[in-house]
Parts: sequence; structure tokens; C-alpha cells
Amino acid sequence: MPKYQEIYEFLRGRIEDGSFPFRSFLPSENQLSADFGTTRPTVRKAMQYLGSQGYVQPIHGKGIQVIYRPRSASLFFLSGIESLAEAGRRIGTTVRTVLLSSTVETVSESAAEASGLVAGAQVLYLRRLRLLNDRPAIIDHNRFLRSVVPDIPRDAAETSIYTYLENELGVHITTASRMVTIEAADELDRRHLDLGGLDCVGVMESLGFDASGAPFEYTRSHHVPGTFGFVSAAQRLPSQR
Repeated sequence: MPKYQEIYEFLRGRIEDGSFPFRSFLPSENQLSADFGTTRPTVRKAMQYLGSQGYVQPIHGKGIQVIYRPRSASLFFLSGIESLAEAGRRIGTTVRTVLLSSTVETVSESAAEASGLVAGAQVLYLRRLRLLNDRPAIIDHNRFLRSVVPDIPRDAAETSIYTYLENELGVHITTASRMVTIEAADELDRRHLDLGGLDCVGVMESLGFDASGAPFEYTRSHHVPGTFGFVSAAQRLPSQR
């Protein structure tokens, strides 16, 4: 594990368990560098990851302040890429996945415009039911370019696709552009999800890019409202005046 990731995970854990509470300040870069036997740029990289996920904020002349507050809902990151298995471990939620179907499609012109994938390309299309603490809570519609991901075994589809992509196929997942909407539930949602009497879902739409900058994954995740919660860090945009 890279040193910056070790520092990041240590600090994130201490923030989440309340050891560093809301509005407290983390140890200085010099102190953390000494504690972990590393350099200040390495510590700074860990801080940047914490900041990108809404855990901390640098305060000029004071240090790094904790801005994270615990929430009761199952929370996922908008600004960080992680598998659902990784998110489950982070938020203390049991995750189970059931593969509903796996087919091969050709990206149409309209699908290319909607997704960002290349028209005419072949994709592997997976539908997966995700259970959070045994509640049917998410349906993932995953499309992977077959030129990058030729196939995904069932055991990988039902555990962690990202682990399979990174460790077995050597895919370097780097960036994703995302949009969150509220939409009417469809027939598949009504059949499989515990909607709690509602007829809508939260939808996370994500286009994933590899290290070469090529889009290789388009996913639409349908979430039941009761477990639908996303967090992100936001910064003031430059003034338009």
C-alpha cells in the first residue's frame, strides 16, 4: 500500500470514529511526516484525498480542519471512485450482489450520445441487484467496452468487478464524470427493489475513464430512496462578475 494511502486511511478512520471530531484540527504536516516516517508532499497528497471527499478543509494560518459529520444514511462518494464492496466496508454495511443478466450489445447512435461510449462498439451489459444489509437497494446497469473488458466471470460480477478489472485485466481506473437524478421506477425496479411504497429511484449515472483517457464503462445505478445518499466536497467557483 502506498504511504499516502496508509496515511489517508488512518486519518479517515480516526475522523469517522470521532477521534478527530467536527471542526477539530488534524496534526500538522510536520508531525504526520515524523509519525509516518515520510515526506510532507506525501502527507499533503493524503490530505488532498481527504479534502476531495469532504472530510477536511485547509484553513490558512491554522491548519487542516475536520468538516466531516456522521450521517445516518448509507453514504456514497460523488468525488471518489470506489467499488460498492469498498463503500460497504467503509460505512459498515453488508453488501451482497446477485447477477440478474449478462448480454452483449452494440452501442447505437442514440446510446452513444446518451452514454459517451463510441457508436458501433460492442459492450458487455450486466444487470446486477445489490442488497445492503439484506435489503434489495440498488440495481446496477453496467456497460463495459469489450475491447477493454472482454468478459466478466459471474464470481467477479457478484463480488467486485473493480477488483477483477484492476488485478486480473490490468485496467487502470482513473476518472469518472457523474450525474445524479431522481426518476420514475421502471419495471425491473418494481420487480426487484424494496421501494417502500414509493415509485421513484435515485439514479447515479457514471462514465468511467481509464489511464489513457478512453471512456470504457457506462453505469446507471438505480437506488431506493431510503438508502440513497451521496456526499461530495464543493468549492466556490470563480466569480462571474
